[in-house]
Amino acid sequence: MKCYEEFDPRALAALEGLDFKARYVMEGFLTGLHDSPFHGFSVEFSDYRDYQPGDDLRHLDWRRYARSDKLYIKRYMQETNTRFYVVCDTSASMAYRGSAAWGSKLDVARILAAALTWFLLKQNDAAGMITLNGADDIPRFIRPSQSASQFGIMLRHLENLQPAGGPRLAQLLAHTIRLVNARSIILFFSDLLEPESEIELAFKQLRFEGHECLVFQVLDRDEIEFPFQEPQLFEDLESGARREIRPDAVRDRYLARFNEFMAQHRQLFQGLAMPHCVVRTDDNPWRALAMFLAERKKLK
Repeated sequence: MKCYEEFDPRALAALEGLDFKARYVMEGFLTGLHDSPFHGFSVEFSDYRDYQPGDDLRHLDWRRYARSDKLYIKRYMQETNTRFYVVCDTSASMAYRGSAAWGSKLDVARILAAALTWFLLKQNDAAGMITLNGADDIPRFIRPSQSASQFGIMLRHLENLQPAGGPRLAQLLAHTIRLVNARSIILFFSDLLEPESEIELAFKQLRFEGHECLVFQVLDRDEIEFPFQEPQLFEDLESGARREIRPDAVRDRYLARFNEFMAQHRQLFQGLAMPHCVVRTDDNPWRALAMFLAERKKLK
């Protein structure tokens, strides 16, 4: 799949600003769609609306005009307004960046969130955001909008996000349940490094209230594979606890517990019919975008 082979982390790192990074990721993905099995998700005809002065004449339905003597514009799927929320976890663990990663977990989440926000606004969807920043317990809430200034507003909030404190996902989910009233599509970006029992009820409540949730679990290769060889000092970013560990003595036990942890989350999201995609910080982010595009088509 050619579109997955052209992502260049060095080119991404050379770009200044989240805006350009987001466009590089999303435009690169969309450019490569014609070489991938995801071709065809971009635009589909939906229905008609009355012609308004200034509309693109290429979208006029001339056959319908000949029958009715009225001007109609073909309305496409990207014009059907949907309300989206970006919810980005800022737990301290999101600051981690392994030696093979092209960004920290929060960096990757920020870029993906910005790329999808840019795409949604281009498609005339309404995009909003709920976040916790730093040690502040007061959520930052951006009401969904299609306005021309919305991308800049959301970019500034994403750029200012700082990981801090302990686990914050459960608290962020509680704010999301409280703040999102009308039925919406919610995009979660988190490493999910919290006990499944602490977030299960929140995700179930969101589903019960009719929201569609897409979960992007951002993880580092070190967490997934535990590739360490030499004894070294490990620090818990959320508690500050430190411990010297011999990797060869704990690798099997760690991987067994990690795989169990992942299985619990997969089971939770499968049971709730919530799409769940693992995004590795050392890998191409376009697989996550492909999942989003496929799910977006189903939800329209």
